[in-house]
Amino acid sequence: MEELTLTTPEVKPEEVKNKYHVVYFSMDHETGALVAPPPAPVVPGLVMIRLRDNLGGVLNHQYTGQVAIDFIKYINTANFTTNSLHKRILQRLTNDGVIVGTVTGTPDPPTGVFSSEE
Repeated sequence: MEELTLTTPEVKPEEVKNKYHVVYFSMDHETGALVAPPPAPVVPGLVMIRLRDNLGGVLNHQYTGQVAIDFIKYINTANFTTNSLHKRILQRLTNDGVIVGTVTGTPDPPTGVFSSEE
């Protein structure tokens, strides 16, 4: 096979996936999720989470049943003064071994959808 070898090679930096952020969070306390194909009963409690990594990839995770119910109760009664909702979600995923890392940064400022002047 004939090929050309560049005199000056083009070097592309290695892509490294090293960060995630929350892009979707949903809680369903009542209807929950199917834990088996029909006609299995629906188990109440479903929490769905979607993260996006720094390369544009997506990681989806869900909690079902009593674990989801407990997570919903925890989020519902949380004080977000020192830790944001997203930080608590990322910490939970880390504690459960879904992803491993350290949560850093500060919450995003409002995007103009909500105004304190209204």
